Amino acid sequence: MTLRTLLERYALLMGLADRSVVLYGHTIKKLEEFLGREAMVTDLEDVTVARFLKWRAGNTRKGRPISAHSVAKDRSQLLALWNWACRKRLHPGEWPGLPRQKKVKRTPTAYTAQDLALMVMFARRRRGQTGGVPSAWWWSTLLQAAWETGERIGALLALRWADVDVERCRVCYRAETRKGGREDAVRAISSRLAAELATQRRPADAKVWPVTGHALSMYPSLRLLCQAAGVTPRGFHGIRRASASYVAAGGGDATAHLGHADPAMTRGHYLDPRITETKTGLDFLPSLALDAEGPGQGAA
Repeated sequence: MTLRTLLERYALLMGLADRSVVLYGHTIKKLEEFLGREAMVTDLEDVTVARFLKWRAGNTRKGRPISAHSVAKDRSQLLALWNWACRKRLHPGEWPGLPRQKKVKRTPTAYTAQDLALMVMFARRRRGQTGGVPSAWWWSTLLQAAWETGERIGALLALRWADVDVERCRVCYRAETRKGGREDAVRAISSRLAAELATQRRPADAKVWPVTGHALSMYPSLRLLCQAAGVTPRGFHGIRRASASYVAAGGGDATAHLGHADPAMTRGHYLDPRITETKTGLDFLPSLALDAEGPGQGAA
């Protein structure tokens, strides 16, 4: 059985979101590049996968080494498929026995409020259409909604007009469009954004931000927008981190804002200390009296 056939079964029976299927497919594609042929379920064995991960860590993207996070993602996805295949008796060999991988914890980095303002202003200058609506409206309102609600890009793009209340300045992200698919999320939006959204209102079952072509094409578009605005690109998730960081800095509940169950997840992966930490340990330390003469340092 090919690994892609296994993924089809796994995705169907485990209820993977389309975005997750795409990410798993990328990992399989990289494994096939390493193998030089189509990947099979039998390729999921300790030595082959370990060699692949070592090779993957040496890959580059645009002249720079790929991140440890990307290697960890490939590892976790292959292990998920491997364990599931063993449980379903679709794998003829042994269960995974890979060594533990050291995880490097990076400090979360987010856009600043000034970054977002620049991005929205440059988005309003865009010409043409995206998904059948003006690109300037599409991008500027999407960025503002991501900032104000802190929602993931997948749920934002799945939002339909039936769940937008411009009169009460509310949007409802349906559970089935959100990560985990367990709970709806009702979020407030500003009256300014509500008014901008209303200018392109369409039928209730239509998506607010329709996408034509491959959804992943938005990422290079966002990067180009950031470059035009003079902002360091941090992806769509950088907006979610920014939203959470400013809520926390203002004394709000960033965990509830993001819909997380565990505050440690919010602190460890979303809050940018440049925004949230108004004081550091240095602010509480007394200054050293370095200008005073120390013992034995008097005049000769």
